Order: sequence, then structure tokens, then C-alpha cells
Amino acid sequence: MAAERIRTVRRLGAGLAAAALLASCAHVGARAGADAACQPPGDGPLPRDASTALLRGDFALTLVATAGPRAGWSVTGRLSLVPQDSALRQVEGAAQPLRGTAAITLEAVGAERLGDLAAAAPDAPGVAVYEQRAGDGTPTVVIRFGNESNARGPQPMDAGHTSGFVRRIGPDGFSGGWSSSAGSTFPPRHAEGYFCAVRTGLH
Repeated sequence: MAAERIRTVRRLGAGLAAAALLASCAHVGARAGADAACQPPGDGPLPRDASTALLRGDFALTLVATAGPRAGWSVTGRLSLVPQDSALRQVEGAAQPLRGTAAITLEAVGAERLGDLAAAAPDAPGVAVYEQRAGDGTPTVVIRFGNESNARGPQPMDAGHTSGFVRRIGPDGFSGGWSSSAGSTFPPRHAEGYFCAVRTGLH
């Protein structure tokens, strides 16, 4: 119940000092209970005219967990996406139109942190957007968190991940589902839920 919600502000670890600069004017925290402003998206595919260009910019990012060790919790942070360098826009059979950084406590919703979310290197960014299009033009857009997941080169078959699957794109932001896995661990560690990215700045 709303009256019983406990809001806590969590400090980012020393490894996220750069990310703290990104979020210097933002509140980064977790709460017990889903954020009422972020609602689950539909399961349908993106329309064929959906454009990842609308994902460029600065956003308040909220993740809500529906399964996993922190089911029922939500966390809010910051996300910033910019165009990827032209020479690096093709990777692993997909396009990588955007890259960026994030400042968010993934652990608060049971998600895995695969490296540095604040990494700015174009060939191993903290956040990367991947796009593929089916034969009929329907796009699939995935956001991968952590520079270890976004580093160029082959990835182990059992590698962990934290990924967002975009279901809606609009001028005000975008939303979708997310899933996270630690890879080949025992016992297995897995979490999932939905997310909302609300635009906070103009690009």
C-alpha cells in the first residue's frame, strides 16, 4: 500500500563515480512497490515506422521488477543516449544506432550489473541500442546495459545480461520490458519486469 512504501536513496558505488556526475541533478533511488507513473507496456511489436532517432537524448529511467529476488520493487535513475560513431554502427548482424551511459542501481530490482554503466568508449559503451528489422520492415529494438555486454567481439554463449526490449517509442520517451540473467550460475539468478524512459532534456 502507498502508505507503507519506504523510499530509500542508495549511494552509487565508487565504480560509478562518473555516472554520479551524469545524475548530479537527479534523484536516484529505489522503492518498495511499483512506480504508479510507469505502467506495463503492451506485448505487440513496434510499428514499421518506429524510429530509434526518438531514443536520442536524456531520460529519467524507471525499472519495475515483476519477477526475481526483488519482485515488486522499482528503481529510478538517469539514461543518456547519443548517436554511435558511424564506423561502429554495424555489429553482430544488427545496427547499433545509439550508445550512451546510465546512472541507476540495477541491483535494487534484482538485475545484474555487467560492467560499467558510465563507460563512454564507443566500442564498449555503458549502454547500447541494437536494432534489427524483419523482412516486412518490423523493427526489434534492444537496449543492453553494461560495457562488458557491449564490448566488440564474440560473447560467451552463457554470458549474463541485462537487456531492455522496447515496445513503445514516442516524442516523450519510450518503454518496454526487461530481463536480466547472471549467466551460468548456480543457483540461477534471473529477474524481469518493465521499464519507462521519460524525456528530461532536448537533443
